[in-house]
Amino acid sequence: MGEAGKHHGQRKSPAGDRIPGRLGRVLIISLTFWSLAAVAAVWRYYTVQKRAIEEAAMRETSAVAAGKSAQISNWRSERIGDGHVVMSSPVLETARRVLSSRATAERDRANLQDLMRRLADAFLYTDISLVDLDGDVRVRLNEKSAAAPEYGIESRKELARRASQIHEEFLSELTQETSGRQPRMALVAPVTDLGAFILDIDPSRFLYPYLENWPGTIRTRQCELVRRDGDGLLTLNTNLHAGLVAFRHRAIHGKSPPEAMLDAGFTTRGVDYRGVPIIGTARWIPNSPWYVIAKMDAAEVDEPVRRLGWEMALATALIGMANAAGAGLIWRNQQARIHRDREAWFYAAANDTPAYLWMSSPAQENSFVNKPLQQFLGIDRESLADTWPDYVHPEDAPRTRASYAAAMEQKRGYTDEFRVRRFDGEYRTVAGEVVPRFSATGQFLGFAGALVDITGRRRAEEQLRATNAKLEAELAETVRKEKEIQALSARLIGAREEERRRLAHELHDDLNQQIAAISIGVGNLKLRIPAVETAARAQSDRIHQKLVDLAEAVRRMSHELHPAILEYRGLTAALRACSNEFTAMTHINVALKTDGSFDDVPSSTALCIYRITQEALQNVAKHARAESAQVELGRTDGVLCLKVSDNGIGMQPTGDGTGLGLLSMKERVRVAGGTVEFWSEPGKGTAVTVRVPV
Repeated sequence: MGEAGKHHGQRKSPAGDRIPGRLGRVLIISLTFWSLAAVAAVWRYYTVQKRAIEEAAMRETSAVAAGKSAQISNWRSERIGDGHVVMSSPVLETARRVLSSRATAERDRANLQDLMRRLADAFLYTDISLVDLDGDVRVRLNEKSAAAPEYGIESRKELARRASQIHEEFLSELTQETSGRQPRMALVAPVTDLGAFILDIDPSRFLYPYLENWPGTIRTRQCELVRRDGDGLLTLNTNLHAGLVAFRHRAIHGKSPPEAMLDAGFTTRGVDYRGVPIIGTARWIPNSPWYVIAKMDAAEVDEPVRRLGWEMALATALIGMANAAGAGLIWRNQQARIHRDREAWFYAAANDTPAYLWMSSPAQENSFVNKPLQQFLGIDRESLADTWPDYVHPEDAPRTRASYAAAMEQKRGYTDEFRVRRFDGEYRTVAGEVVPRFSATGQFLGFAGALVDITGRRRAEEQLRATNAKLEAELAETVRKEKEIQALSARLIGAREEERRRLAHELHDDLNQQIAAISIGVGNLKLRIPAVETAARAQSDRIHQKLVDLAEAVRRMSHELHPAILEYRGLTAALRACSNEFTAMTHINVALKTDGSFDDVPSSTALCIYRITQEALQNVAKHARAESAQVELGRTDGVLCLKVSDNGIGMQPTGDGTGLGLLSMKERVRVAGGTVEFWSEPGKGTAVTVRVPV
């Protein structure tokens, strides 16, 4: 537990708790701020230097591109001037004469070759030819040189015809259509409409020096000539390292720059055909379809500032590490203080709570017990070492120790109930819960547990169980009596129905027969009374009518006591007869609706349905003031459903159901194992719904 455990009762002042923590946070924030400020300053300096170097490189490529464009444009103008010299030469007449005749005089050939030699010596032309419009060479300077490059006949024909059409000299475009497969170009001067002089130019003697001459120490500097070629670019590149020259055609990816931007020239940082980042400037060469591109690798440009960046990154990292070390030290001290404060708070909270708390070490020793548990056990120390089983009831101690050892081996929690000896010697039943403790690195530190005295709860549970057992016995007795009452009620209803059946048979078979016999006798007696005895005959008629009415009343009483039609014709016919008889007696129209067959309904259930229908219709006649009523009988999922409703004045529901008719209905339905529902609202009528299982 350390010093914090010894002094857990001491409380530090709030101000003393806050000031060190606040000072540590301020120091950490300050170190972090200055670290970020140093990183920001280094990054700012690095970006400024990098931008300055890149801008200098861009200015250099722009100046070189502008110079190369001017040099190449000037060189093209000089070559056009050579064409003017040829066209104004006195030998032009000789050239026309050679082209207009099939045979060439030896003198004319010599004069033309002399002119060609002087032009080649003066302006370093590779070869000079005089060709007609069909591309045939009439005179050539290097006729005996097999190594001299030569244009194909189609190319000569095309150049000659173009010159004759425009009537002025022009420079052909760079092309590989030569025997040496090296880029060539030519100055073409027309000879009226007969042919043209083709002055072959080797770009390596004139053009390449302009492209390759670049002052400075940049190793990756390079100039290219580029022109549009269909949907791509055609590039003439002089490889400074290998000494090779080649045409390359590549497609344009993405959106190409507008013509106005290309003509004005622009400097950009991008990726060239090699996939290497570069800094380059494109500049249009006036009076040509070509653009000159001066470029250099961005890596070489950024190399000085990259070295500076590594040095500054190292310095920044050292500053950051120093600040991080300082912040870490401050944070560690602060965490240690927080840990001590939390430990002191834990001991204070553990001792102030009324719960019995304890903690153990991996050696199965109770290293801490709080004050309530000390008072409960009657000890004055904060640890029990390995003597804690001594306080457990001897009958529970082996089981408790085994459970604890198994949990310790598996490093898992568990719950248990056992008896513990209190300070006064009384054993109290406690419920314990144990959970394992682990460090931040996953190391097992022992257990933490809590004990709750449940002796009072156990006693209350025993009393509750005794009370529940008594209530269960009383409930069983009540249920038994209820079943006896139900059975008695069923017997009473059965006895009443049996008595009704007997009375109905007596009335129908005995009394009604006697009344019929008397009625016949009265009729025979009337026949013996003289006609002149009118008073006697009238009296006899009245007696006979009284006997007929009495017979009908007896028949109706017999039918009400026991409906014979229910036995012989079934439930549907009995309900129809009951409805018709009710309509005839009360003038209240009763509509009967049945759904399905009810021949298999038990006689007791059928009689129950019939009696409830009788009682419900009698209530309609007595209380409803209705004009019509409806009897509905259906059958669903083994349940017989009867509904008797009317359109009378209804009534305010009271919920007591104390009327004799309603009680009779409820009792009959209860005996049959069914349910009955009553519904009524003032002005909306009344409905009785009965459901009886078949």
